This record gives sequence, structure tokens and C-alpha cells, in this order.
Amino acid sequence: MTTAVLTGPHPAVRGIHWADLSACRTADADGDFYGEDPQASARAREVCLTCPVLLRCLADRTSIDGTDSWGTVGGLDAAQRRALAVAELLGEEPDLNRAQELRTPRWRYRLHNLRGAGCTPHRIAELLTADGFTVDAITVRVALWWAGDSGTLLARRRRNDERPQWQRVRDDHAVVIRLFEENRVRRTDAADYLGIGIGTYTRVVQDLQAAA
Repeated sequence: MTTAVLTGPHPAVRGIHWADLSACRTADADGDFYGEDPQASARAREVCLTCPVLLRCLADRTSIDGTDSWGTVGGLDAAQRRALAVAELLGEEPDLNRAQELRTPRWRYRLHNLRGAGCTPHRIAELLTADGFTVDAITVRVALWWAGDSGTLLARRRRNDERPQWQRVRDDHAVVIRLFEENRVRRTDAADYLGIGIGTYTRVVQDLQAAA
């Protein structure tokens, strides 16, 4: 992950580990960081978003080895971090500094409106890049997750689209799902990457296998 501004200790705090500066060390509701209740997770995320070492925390503690596989870390829950791990396998690496910029007033309103209009992270990335803010889809997803959005890759259903969700997923993401299966990516992790339920993902896999 790109963390250019946090690759070394701040000159004023040399010798102090970055975790010693974290907001969660002084958070009253420590249990919020380890619970699975959506409201608790939202409270934990809000603490993370005030943290001076948010980017360093997420960069250091998100990896494909499954470290810290539960709880809230760097403003993301476990499923979101698993999605990042799968993204790494696909060669997708978020620019955390860029994701942080998307939280500023200049871009936050634009991001909110594009998502509200039903744009996928990929489409948002295209439109923001056209606006002069070069960014990729996985970076947009991190910003969306920080904003409390699901970050799903599934496009909003159109009015005349009567396909069940699993068919929509199959039609839009069959190539990457086949890649996941060929590389034996855990199905729960693959579902987290797409932002869908494991039942939907399994149904798509079964259909693709039957058609092979």
C-alpha cells in the first residue's frame, strides 16, 4: 500500500512506536473495536477516522497472512480487510493517502453524490479521474468503507432488470470469479471482495461449474 507520508517516524516522535500515538489507546469504548455489532463497529470506525496514525495502522496490519482477522483496524472491519487481501492477489493496491484526500470537503461531496447515483467504485474512479483526481477503484472502496458504505462492486439494479442477484453477479464478474476458483481463494474472502453474501457467491460458482 502507498503510505508515503508515514514510511518513517515523525521527527518529533523518533523512538516512539506509531501505535503509541493511536486514538484507540485512549478510547473509552475499547470493546467496540472487537465486537461485531454494526453500531459498535461504526463507533470504532469514528475513533479510527480521528486517529493521527490511521494510515500507518491500516498499512501495517492489513496483509494476506490473515493477521488481525477480526475487529476494527485502520477504520475497516475484518471483512473489508479480507477484501483488501484478495485485492492484493489481483494486483490491486490502494493509495491510502489518496483515499484520505477523498475524505476532504473538496472531494467528499462529489464521492457521496456519485455513490448516491448508483455508481460502482470502478465508475466512480473513472469519473473522478476525468475530474482531475486520478484514483483507482480499490482506493475509492477504502474511502467508501471509511464513510460507512458497503463498497460493493455490484452495480445498482436497473428498473427493467429482473435478474436475481446471483445472475447479475455472474454476468458482471464471471471472469474474476473463475480466477478466484482457479487460485483456490477462500470463497468467504472472494465474497467479501465483491461485497456480496457467501450464499450468492456459492450460487454463482455452482452455475459456472455446471456450464463448464
